[in-house]
Amino acid sequence: MILLKPTILILFLLSAPQLFAQSAATKKAVKRLDEILERNKPVAEVLLLGTFHFAGEKVDENTTPENLRINMLSDERQHEIQRLVTRVSAFRPTKIAIEVSPTREKYYDSLYSEYKLGHKLAGKGIDTADETFQLGFRLAKMLGHEKIYPIDAQPFRFKLSPQDSVLTFEKFSSQRDTSYAYWQKKYDSEKRFQDTLKFRLPLNEYLQYLNAPQKRASSIGMWLITTKKGDNPHPIGADGFITRYFNRNVRIYSNVQRITNGKHERILVIYGATHMYLLNQIFTASPEYKVVDVMKYLN
Repeated sequence: MILLKPTILILFLLSAPQLFAQSAATKKAVKRLDEILERNKPVAEVLLLGTFHFAGEKVDENTTPENLRINMLSDERQHEIQRLVTRVSAFRPTKIAIEVSPTREKYYDSLYSEYKLGHKLAGKGIDTADETFQLGFRLAKMLGHEKIYPIDAQPFRFKLSPQDSVLTFEKFSSQRDTSYAYWQKKYDSEKRFQDTLKFRLPLNEYLQYLNAPQKRASSIGMWLITTKKGDNPHPIGADGFITRYFNRNVRIYSNVQRITNGKHERILVIYGATHMYLLNQIFTASPEYKVVDVMKYLN
């Protein structure tokens, strides 16, 4: 048993009520903040479903080797997809948002119209194994939706002057950092481990892994290694993160804002899992949305 000196004990006892009073005052202040921002009132709900690219991950740089790709059109995988869609339908989304550019909205409207009529979409320049069709179209038709909503966005980085980008990066082309190579190997190992899970686990369990908080956070880890590139006057790594990865996700969020028409909305966002860490942070911070836990729909 630890005995306090009388002077220390007296000081502690005198300060304790004040400490507790401060704690109560803080709680009261936080409660008042919630009242000011009307956090007790209904807002639009959003369900963030992070996925992998069903069509063999051929659409972006995070590709899966051909010998490790799974066939999402097989009978077994189709059964798993239908089970997942049935589970997610319990969210009762009023809108379904997909990883497609809004510039292609009319084209996807026409595809979805044909899909609802039972027409085959093969040969129309799209891959029907893609999650857009296997999850988005299938669920929208099940729920009787008139359309689905493309919300993808390109980052601001692509609008910057190519000359400025080339000159700046050339200045630091010889810059070396051993930690980058070290962590690159670690993330390559993570990717190989992830591919084995994709084969071994049922779809819902693999999506549980992709949407776990630890996995969501690791998805931006490699970006945060590269932010040290450059120097103080030219923080090209940090600027690259802001103008490319962070900026793109804020733009995606803004596209969801534009399709939200009231507090009654329940919007399902089907998107690449690597985006979910920042999208979750952004939607959680927004006073306009409530983020619904996706895990209860992945059991």
